[in-house]
Amino acid sequence: MSKKSSTGTGLSRRSFVTGAGMLALAAGGAGLVGCAPTSKGTASAAQDSAAGDTLTADVLDRTWSFEVPPEPVSDDEIVETITADVVVIGSGMSGLCTAASALESGADVIVVTAGSIPVARGGSNYGIGSKYQKELGLDVTPETSNHIIRMTQYVGSLRVDQKKWARWINNSAESMDWMIDLMAGEGLNVGLERGYDDPAGFLTSLPSSHFFWNDENPNGTVNGAEQQVNAYASFFEKNGGTIHWNTPAKYLIRENDNTGRVSAVIAQRSESGDYVKFEAKKAVVLATGDFTRDKEMMAKYSPAVYRKYHDSIPWGEVDYDALSVPFGQFAGDGHKMALWVGAAWQKVYPCAPMETCVSIPFPSTGEVTNFLGINLASDGKRFMNECTSVALSADSIANVAGDKVFYVWDSNYASIHDEWHAIGAAVGGATLTPEEEVATWDAKVEEGTWFRADTIDELLAQLSGLDAEAAKASIESWNAYCEQGYDEEFQVDPSILKPILTPPFYGSFLEKDTSFMLLTTCGGLRCNEKMQVCDDGDAPIDGLYCTGIMTGDFYSNTYSFSIFGQNLGGVCCTLSYLLGRDLAQL
Repeated sequence: MSKKSSTGTGLSRRSFVTGAGMLALAAGGAGLVGCAPTSKGTASAAQDSAAGDTLTADVLDRTWSFEVPPEPVSDDEIVETITADVVVIGSGMSGLCTAASALESGADVIVVTAGSIPVARGGSNYGIGSKYQKELGLDVTPETSNHIIRMTQYVGSLRVDQKKWARWINNSAESMDWMIDLMAGEGLNVGLERGYDDPAGFLTSLPSSHFFWNDENPNGTVNGAEQQVNAYASFFEKNGGTIHWNTPAKYLIRENDNTGRVSAVIAQRSESGDYVKFEAKKAVVLATGDFTRDKEMMAKYSPAVYRKYHDSIPWGEVDYDALSVPFGQFAGDGHKMALWVGAAWQKVYPCAPMETCVSIPFPSTGEVTNFLGINLASDGKRFMNECTSVALSADSIANVAGDKVFYVWDSNYASIHDEWHAIGAAVGGATLTPEEEVATWDAKVEEGTWFRADTIDELLAQLSGLDAEAAKASIESWNAYCEQGYDEEFQVDPSILKPILTPPFYGSFLEKDTSFMLLTTCGGLRCNEKMQVCDDGDAPIDGLYCTGIMTGDFYSNTYSFSIFGQNLGGVCCTLSYLLGRDLAQL
């Protein structure tokens, strides 16, 4: 039986953030121990003394210590050789999904992992056209979802590998149905998160984010991934698969002096120190998670994020059993092993961050929408079209003047939605009336996190750091726009222009420096849509594959959260499921 994960080893998706606004954490996978040693003549970002010191003009051309492979162990140090059709490195969502799929399709599969338990975080799995959607009477197809898919690609400036996206979307129903059946066999039920009806139409998304739950863990949008990954491990082991726990991989074996096929991986038992060679007759699959905890890799491949979070990321600290941690999870060990045998880095530069707001300090229906009332900088002026998503508003907020962003609304704002629902609410789940929603605002006021007053002047006086005089003028302009039905500054959709006139009045603020968090960094290895790792000439390296969040060129610019569960549903489910099936048929 599989080793079950415990919430005692890490925090749940929303327990490590304050408030109700945490977006889906989708980065799963287990990593590997060890970085390459620093050699004389190489540049080490670990030598820097302040943020950005290593970011010189040769950032892409210098030789970094992580690019230098370790010395191989001698043959007489290898105490055992184990052979299988497929060797999967990593015990996260993508690795165990690949392993389960390949095993079910007839391959002999082993999993090698540095961890002692299955590891995953989040809960949203985006899928289109599943049988569960059909049971609910939802006509969700690639055609009906094309708008949100294209919009998400546009957020990435279309600098994404659309062949990977097409393979995901076109096979999404099959893979989701497969996952639903597998999870049901392991005692998990499926649910579906509510979609989002964007007033401007840009972010409108039909209900397509699936989650899994049981009676012991009913909130699948929070920790469903933990249940899923355990279900994969249980299915895999019950059906004859073997997981080598506490066995970090060290380096790959590529035949013919690093020009031929990748045929094996050398790993080391953590307890005994013994080296083991795992030979793969068909394929080695890297599913080792992100590289955020490696200072040099971040300095080279995501320099802006490196600068921004330099003092927050716990460089080099990796807990392979942690279930949910901020600021990345792993140190790119699988990426490094692939680079050592000639793999190329993804084409899009820099790698996309997965950033979000720590909490949502304003009324919101779920995790998508930004506050649709007036948004003010510290100078009391508006700075953006308020009708967007929380995640996409982050960059706008980061660039405004002052340390805070302020939100002001009145009692009538509750009428902007006929129904209010909680974060992660399922289709058919409970909703709040506008009156009940106002009661939640008053509870925030009693907690001291929001503010309330009978006049605008009294409210603005409570919002420390806000230019009250300028803010009052902005509110007057806002009310004029609402009356005429046209926003002369940022052209907010007229349907949501709600005047700030009805007392009591409410306000809140967001502190820019403490309210945004880096969850992880996406991407890495260059690979084709079949997940074959490629070299600088785009030629597949025989025998080497990757999957999960380390998949290159699946994201660009930023992880937008416009689609909830695109990481778990895309690279960790569909593309991993297809990879396992394909490898069995080789």
